[in-house]
Amino acid sequence: MAAAKKYSEFHLLSADSVEIDSIPAGSPVRLLHDYWQSIAPAPGLLPGRQHLDPLDIDPQAMPWIFLMDVIRADGAPLDYRYRLVGTGNVDLVGRDATGELASVVFNRVDAPFVLDTFDLTVARATPTYWIATVPQDKIGMVTIHRGLFPMARDGRTVDMLLCTAVPRPLA
Repeated sequence: MAAAKKYSEFHLLSADSVEIDSIPAGSPVRLLHDYWQSIAPAPGLLPGRQHLDPLDIDPQAMPWIFLMDVIRADGAPLDYRYRLVGTGNVDLVGRDATGELASVVFNRVDAPFVLDTFDLTVARATPTYWIATVPQDKIGMVTIHRGLFPMARDGRTVDMLLCTAVPRPLA
């Protein structure tokens, strides 16, 4: 029996930053985008965890969501702790990373795209959208749509990412 691949062994073969308009209507990424916008406390302020109510998120988006705490340490690169990983993502990659650090799950040498996109979203404090092609053990290559949405308890300092990664087309 072959050993299961670790996340750190996955390599993104291609990835492109895109605008939200490049994501198909009805996609869980678009649904989460609309939800994220709807919970912003005021113009110019980011929503925080306190604004998020899972019961208000479209059920089609829920399996594809993952929440990450932003970890800041003096002099160290940003890191991210998986707080929650939706069942769709667990099934897609074959692993539940809840509680793990992204730097362990995806090391910066093997998968810089993943961590760099998190860093970019935090630095910009605005959502980012991506189309990427990644290997998947069961079906070979899969193209995914990703949306990364910054959250900030104080409305400004990003302390959490609300994310989604959805296979295209949705299986």
